[in-house]
Amino acid sequence: MPANLPPQYFDVEKQYREAKDPNEKLVYLQQMLSIIPKHKGTEKLQADLKTRISKLRDAITKQKKSRGSGGAWYQVEKQGAGQVVLVGLPNAGKSNLLNTLTNAHVDVGDYPFTTQLPQVGMLEYEDIKIQIVDTPPLYEEAPPWLYGLYRNGDMLLVVLDGMKKPVKDFQTVVDMLNAKNIYLEKHEFGDIKPTFIVLNKVEPAYEEIAVQTFKDAYSQSRLYVCTTEDDECMPALRKALFNGLNILRVYTKKIGKPIVKDDPVVLWNGATVLDAAEHIHKDFRKNLKFARLWNEEGYNGQRVEKHHELTDGDVIEFHI
Repeated sequence: MPANLPPQYFDVEKQYREAKDPNEKLVYLQQMLSIIPKHKGTEKLQADLKTRISKLRDAITKQKKSRGSGGAWYQVEKQGAGQVVLVGLPNAGKSNLLNTLTNAHVDVGDYPFTTQLPQVGMLEYEDIKIQIVDTPPLYEEAPPWLYGLYRNGDMLLVVLDGMKKPVKDFQTVVDMLNAKNIYLEKHEFGDIKPTFIVLNKVEPAYEEIAVQTFKDAYSQSRLYVCTTEDDECMPALRKALFNGLNILRVYTKKIGKPIVKDDPVVLWNGATVLDAAEHIHKDFRKNLKFARLWNEEGYNGQRVEKHHELTDGDVIEFHI
Protein backbone atom coordinates (compact mmCIF):
# COMPACT_ATOMS: atom_id res chain seq x y z
CA MET A 1 0.00 0.00 0.00
CA PRO A 2 1.50 3.39 -0.96
CA ALA A 3 2.21 5.90 1.78
CA ASN A 4 0.51 8.87 0.01
CA LEU A 5 2.29 11.41 2.19
CA PRO A 6 0.83 14.96 2.24
CA PRO A 7 2.91 17.91 0.91
CA GLN A 8 3.44 19.37 4.39
CA TYR A 9 5.33 16.21 5.40
CA PHE A 10 8.01 16.93 2.82
CA ASP A 11 8.17 20.58 3.89
CA VAL A 12 8.92 19.53 7.46
CA GLU A 13 11.32 16.82 6.30
CA LYS A 14 13.30 19.46 4.37
CA GLN A 15 13.53 21.61 7.49
CA TYR A 16 14.62 18.56 9.49
CA ARG A 17 17.48 17.88 7.07
CA GLU A 18 18.57 21.51 7.18
CA ALA A 19 18.43 21.79 10.98
CA LYS A 20 21.72 21.68 12.86
CA ASP A 21 20.63 21.68 16.50
CA PRO A 22 19.60 18.22 17.85
CA ASN A 23 16.69 19.70 19.80
CA GLU A 24 15.34 21.35 16.67
CA LYS A 25 15.75 18.10 14.73
CA LEU A 26 13.76 16.33 17.43
CA VAL A 27 10.89 18.81 17.05
CA TYR A 28 10.76 18.23 13.29
CA LEU A 29 10.83 14.44 13.67
CA GLN A 30 7.89 14.63 16.06
CA GLN A 31 6.02 16.84 13.61
CA MET A 32 6.70 14.40 10.77
CA LEU A 33 5.32 11.56 12.86
CA SER A 34 2.16 13.53 13.66
CA ILE A 35 1.58 14.52 10.01
CA ILE A 36 1.81 11.15 8.28
CA PRO A 37 -1.47 9.26 7.68
CA LYS A 38 -1.89 6.29 10.02
CA HIS A 39 -2.52 3.22 7.86
CA LYS A 40 -0.79 0.00 6.83
CA GLY A 41 1.15 1.70 4.05
CA THR A 42 2.96 3.98 6.53
CA GLU A 43 3.65 1.45 9.30
CA LYS A 44 7.30 1.04 8.31
CA LEU A 45 7.83 4.81 8.10
CA GLN A 46 6.11 5.31 11.47
CA ALA A 47 8.39 2.72 13.05
CA ASP A 48 11.45 4.33 11.47
CA LEU A 49 10.49 7.79 12.77
CA LYS A 50 9.84 6.44 16.26
CA THR A 51 13.25 4.77 16.27
CA ARG A 52 14.97 7.97 15.12
CA ILE A 53 13.11 10.00 17.77
CA SER A 54 14.14 7.55 20.49
CA LYS A 55 17.79 7.54 19.43
CA LEU A 56 17.91 11.33 19.17
CA ARG A 57 16.38 11.72 22.61
CA ASP A 58 19.00 9.38 24.04
CA ALA A 59 21.75 11.32 22.30
CA ILE A 60 20.46 14.64 23.66
CA THR A 61 20.28 13.18 27.18
CA LYS A 62 23.85 11.86 26.96
CA GLN A 63 25.03 15.20 25.61
CA LYS A 64 23.50 17.03 28.57
CA LYS A 65 25.05 14.60 31.05
CA SER A 66 28.47 14.94 29.48
CA ARG A 67 28.08 18.73 29.20
CA GLY A 68 28.50 18.53 25.48
CA SER A 69 28.90 21.58 23.29
CA GLY A 70 25.49 21.35 21.63
CA GLY A 71 24.44 24.78 22.92
CA ALA A 72 21.98 25.81 25.59
CA TRP A 73 18.32 24.86 25.39
CA TYR A 74 15.97 26.85 27.58
CA GLN A 75 12.56 25.63 28.67
CA VAL A 76 9.97 27.09 31.01
CA GLU A 77 7.95 24.65 33.09
CA LYS A 78 4.26 25.45 32.92
CA GLN A 79 2.68 26.74 36.10
CA GLY A 80 -0.71 28.20 36.93
CA ALA A 81 -3.85 27.94 34.83
CA GLY A 82 -2.10 28.46 31.50
CA GLN A 83 1.05 29.73 29.83
CA VAL A 84 1.08 32.83 27.61
CA VAL A 85 4.33 33.48 25.70
CA LEU A 86 5.22 36.99 24.54
CA VAL A 87 6.48 37.36 20.96
CA GLY A 88 7.93 40.49 19.44
CA LEU A 89 10.66 42.13 17.43
CA PRO A 90 13.40 44.15 19.18
CA ASN A 91 12.14 47.10 21.26
CA ALA A 92 8.45 46.21 20.96
CA GLY A 93 7.97 46.67 24.71
CA LYS A 94 7.50 43.06 25.80
CA SER A 95 9.38 43.35 29.09
CA ASN A 96 7.52 46.47 30.13
CA LEU A 97 4.23 44.72 29.35
CA LEU A 98 5.30 41.71 31.45
CA ASN A 99 6.10 43.99 34.38
CA THR A 100 2.73 45.74 34.12
CA LEU A 101 0.65 42.57 33.74
CA THR A 102 2.37 40.62 36.50
CA ASN A 103 4.21 43.06 38.77
CA ALA A 104 7.43 41.35 37.79
CA HIS A 105 10.64 43.35 37.90
CA VAL A 106 12.62 42.43 34.81
CA ASP A 107 15.09 44.85 33.28
CA VAL A 108 13.65 47.25 30.72
CA GLY A 109 15.87 49.21 28.33
CA ASP A 110 15.37 51.52 25.36
CA TYR A 111 17.80 49.47 23.32
CA PRO A 112 17.38 46.12 21.49
CA PHE A 113 18.02 42.73 23.11
CA THR A 114 17.65 43.82 26.73
CA THR A 115 16.02 40.43 27.33
CA GLN A 116 18.34 37.57 26.42
CA LEU A 117 16.79 34.70 28.41
CA PRO A 118 13.17 33.79 29.26
CA GLN A 119 11.67 35.84 32.09
CA VAL A 120 8.56 34.69 33.96
CA GLY A 121 5.79 36.49 35.82
CA MET A 122 2.40 35.38 37.17
CA LEU A 123 -0.70 37.32 36.15
CA GLU A 124 -3.35 37.27 38.85
CA TYR A 125 -6.84 36.99 37.39
CA GLU A 126 -9.50 36.82 40.09
CA ASP A 127 -8.74 33.55 41.95
CA ILE A 128 -6.22 31.97 39.53
CA LYS A 129 -2.77 32.74 38.19
CA ILE A 130 -1.71 32.73 34.53
CA GLN A 131 1.95 32.36 33.66
CA ILE A 132 3.37 35.05 31.35
CA VAL A 133 6.73 34.32 29.71
CA ASP A 134 8.82 37.15 28.27
CA THR A 135 11.27 36.04 25.60
CA PRO A 136 14.24 37.45 23.72
CA PRO A 137 13.26 39.37 20.58
CA LEU A 138 12.54 37.46 17.41
CA TYR A 139 15.20 37.94 14.73
CA GLU A 140 16.58 36.15 11.70
CA GLU A 141 19.14 34.01 13.55
CA ALA A 142 17.03 33.39 16.66
CA PRO A 143 18.02 30.16 18.49
CA PRO A 144 15.87 27.03 18.03
CA TRP A 145 14.88 26.95 21.70
CA LEU A 146 13.01 30.24 21.25
CA TYR A 147 10.67 28.57 18.76
CA GLY A 148 10.35 25.71 21.23
CA LEU A 149 8.95 28.16 23.79
CA TYR A 150 6.43 29.39 21.23
CA ARG A 151 5.32 25.84 20.39
CA ASN A 152 4.99 24.81 24.02
CA GLY A 153 2.97 27.83 25.14
CA ASP A 154 -0.81 27.61 25.41
CA MET A 155 -1.15 31.00 23.76
CA LEU A 156 1.02 33.62 22.07
CA LEU A 157 0.77 37.34 22.77
CA VAL A 158 2.35 39.25 19.88
CA VAL A 159 3.58 42.66 21.00
CA LEU A 160 4.03 45.34 18.32
CA ASP A 161 5.27 48.91 18.56
CA GLY A 162 2.12 50.74 17.44
CA MET A 163 3.99 53.95 16.68
CA LYS A 164 6.34 52.41 14.14
CA LYS A 165 5.20 49.99 11.40
CA PRO A 166 2.97 47.44 13.16
CA VAL A 167 1.45 46.05 9.95
CA LYS A 168 4.87 45.35 8.46
CA ASP A 169 6.24 44.09 11.77
CA PHE A 170 3.35 41.68 12.25
CA GLN A 171 3.88 40.26 8.78
CA THR A 172 7.56 39.78 9.64
CA VAL A 173 6.58 37.85 12.78
CA VAL A 174 4.05 35.75 10.83
CA ASP A 175 6.58 34.90 8.11
CA MET A 176 9.30 33.90 10.59
CA LEU A 177 6.92 31.68 12.57
CA ASN A 178 5.48 30.14 9.41
CA ALA A 179 9.00 29.13 8.44
CA LYS A 180 9.12 27.06 11.65
CA ASN A 181 5.61 25.60 11.19
CA ILE A 182 3.99 27.85 13.80
CA TYR A 183 0.86 29.41 12.33
CA LEU A 184 -1.00 32.45 13.63
CA GLU A 185 -3.45 32.54 10.74
CA LYS A 186 -5.47 29.98 8.79
CA HIS A 187 -3.04 27.69 6.99
CA GLU A 188 -3.30 24.41 5.10
CA PHE A 189 -0.24 22.90 6.74
CA GLY A 190 -1.00 23.05 10.45
CA ASP A 191 -3.16 24.10 13.37
CA ILE A 192 -3.53 27.77 14.26
CA LYS A 193 -1.80 28.85 17.48
CA PRO A 194 -4.16 30.78 19.78
CA THR A 195 -2.91 34.36 19.54
CA PHE A 196 -3.66 37.85 20.80
CA ILE A 197 -2.06 41.00 19.41
CA VAL A 198 -1.14 44.12 21.38
CA LEU A 199 -0.36 47.42 19.69
CA ASN A 200 1.90 48.81 22.36
CA LYS A 201 3.18 52.36 23.00
CA VAL A 202 0.33 53.97 21.02
CA GLU A 203 -0.12 57.64 21.85
CA PRO A 204 -3.79 58.56 22.48
CA ALA A 205 -3.95 61.02 19.57
CA TYR A 206 -2.99 58.24 17.12
CA GLU A 207 -4.94 55.36 18.67
CA GLU A 208 -7.94 55.41 16.31
CA ILE A 209 -5.92 55.54 13.11
CA ALA A 210 -3.42 52.93 14.38
CA VAL A 211 -6.20 50.46 15.13
CA GLN A 212 -8.06 51.06 11.88
CA THR A 213 -4.90 50.77 9.77
CA PHE A 214 -4.04 47.44 11.37
CA LYS A 215 -7.57 46.05 11.11
CA ASP A 216 -7.77 47.07 7.45
CA ALA A 217 -4.69 44.95 6.82
CA TYR A 218 -5.48 41.91 8.97
CA SER A 219 -9.06 42.11 10.28
CA GLN A 220 -7.85 40.79 13.62
CA SER A 221 -10.57 40.45 16.23
CA ARG A 222 -8.08 39.71 19.00
CA LEU A 223 -6.43 43.12 18.81
CA TYR A 224 -5.79 45.32 21.83
CA VAL A 225 -4.35 48.80 21.78
CA CYS A 226 -2.32 49.21 24.93
CA THR A 227 0.30 51.25 26.56
CA THR A 228 1.66 50.11 29.88
CA GLU A 229 0.46 53.42 31.35
CA ASP A 230 -3.15 52.81 30.20
CA ASP A 231 -5.07 51.73 33.31
CA GLU A 232 -8.20 50.86 31.31
CA CYS A 233 -6.41 48.58 28.86
CA MET A 234 -4.80 46.19 31.31
CA PRO A 235 -7.99 44.79 32.96
CA ALA A 236 -9.49 44.18 29.52
CA LEU A 237 -6.33 42.43 28.37
CA ARG A 238 -6.21 40.25 31.49
CA LYS A 239 -9.81 39.15 30.93
CA ALA A 240 -9.15 38.53 27.24
CA LEU A 241 -6.16 36.30 28.03
CA PHE A 242 -8.28 34.25 30.46
CA ASN A 243 -11.05 33.84 27.86
CA GLY A 244 -8.54 33.05 25.13
CA LEU A 245 -7.01 30.20 27.09
CA ASN A 246 -10.29 28.32 26.65
CA ILE A 247 -10.43 27.26 30.30
CA LEU A 248 -12.99 27.25 33.09
CA ARG A 249 -12.94 27.19 36.87
CA VAL A 250 -14.85 24.60 38.91
CA TYR A 251 -15.18 24.61 42.69
CA THR A 252 -15.72 21.52 44.81
CA LYS A 253 -18.07 21.30 47.81
CA LYS A 254 -18.02 18.80 50.65
CA ILE A 255 -21.31 17.05 51.42
CA GLY A 256 -23.20 18.91 54.16
CA LYS A 257 -20.79 21.88 54.12
CA PRO A 258 -21.45 25.42 52.83
CA ILE A 259 -20.14 26.59 49.46
CA VAL A 260 -16.68 28.13 49.60
CA LYS A 261 -15.33 29.49 46.32
CA ASP A 262 -11.58 29.27 46.60
CA ASP A 263 -8.81 27.18 45.04
CA PRO A 264 -10.71 26.20 41.88
CA VAL A 265 -10.01 23.21 39.67
CA VAL A 266 -8.97 24.55 36.26
CA LEU A 267 -10.33 22.56 33.30
CA TRP A 268 -10.86 23.15 29.60
CA ASN A 269 -14.08 24.45 28.06
CA GLY A 270 -16.32 21.47 27.32
CA ALA A 271 -15.11 19.47 30.33
CA THR A 272 -17.65 17.27 32.08
CA VAL A 273 -18.37 16.22 35.66
CA LEU A 274 -16.40 13.04 34.98
CA ASP A 275 -13.40 15.07 33.80
CA ALA A 276 -13.49 17.12 37.00
CA ALA A 277 -13.65 13.97 39.09
CA GLU A 278 -10.65 12.44 37.31
CA HIS A 279 -8.68 15.66 37.72
CA ILE A 280 -9.09 15.46 41.50
CA HIS A 281 -8.33 11.74 41.83
CA LYS A 282 -8.51 8.76 39.51
CA ASP A 283 -10.59 6.84 42.08
CA PHE A 284 -13.23 9.57 41.91
CA ARG A 285 -13.77 8.82 38.24
CA LYS A 286 -13.99 5.07 38.83
CA ASN A 287 -16.34 5.26 41.82
CA LEU A 288 -18.42 8.34 41.00
CA LYS A 289 -22.20 7.73 41.14
CA PHE A 290 -23.46 11.25 40.47
CA ALA A 291 -22.86 14.86 41.45
CA ARG A 292 -24.87 17.86 42.62
CA LEU A 293 -24.40 21.23 40.98
CA TRP A 294 -24.71 24.89 41.98
CA ASN A 295 -24.26 27.82 39.59
CA GLU A 296 -25.74 31.15 38.49
CA GLU A 297 -27.72 29.55 35.67
CA GLY A 298 -30.44 28.04 37.83
CA TYR A 299 -28.81 25.00 39.43
CA ASN A 300 -29.19 24.92 43.21
CA GLY A 301 -27.99 21.49 44.23
CA GLN A 302 -29.78 19.51 41.53
CA ARG A 303 -28.41 16.11 40.63
CA VAL A 304 -26.41 15.92 37.40
CA GLU A 305 -24.99 12.90 35.66
CA LYS A 306 -21.39 12.10 34.88
CA HIS A 307 -21.36 13.53 31.36
CA HIS A 308 -22.97 16.87 32.22
CA GLU A 309 -20.93 19.68 30.62
CA LEU A 310 -19.59 22.24 33.07
CA THR A 311 -19.40 26.04 32.87
CA ASP A 312 -17.07 28.57 34.45
CA GLY A 313 -17.87 29.08 38.13
CA ASP A 314 -19.77 25.82 38.67
CA VAL A 315 -19.76 24.28 42.17
CA ILE A 316 -19.79 20.47 42.29
CA GLU A 317 -20.54 18.09 45.14
CA PHE A 318 -19.31 14.60 44.30
CA HIS A 319 -21.16 11.50 45.49
CA ILE A 320 -19.05 8.34 45.46
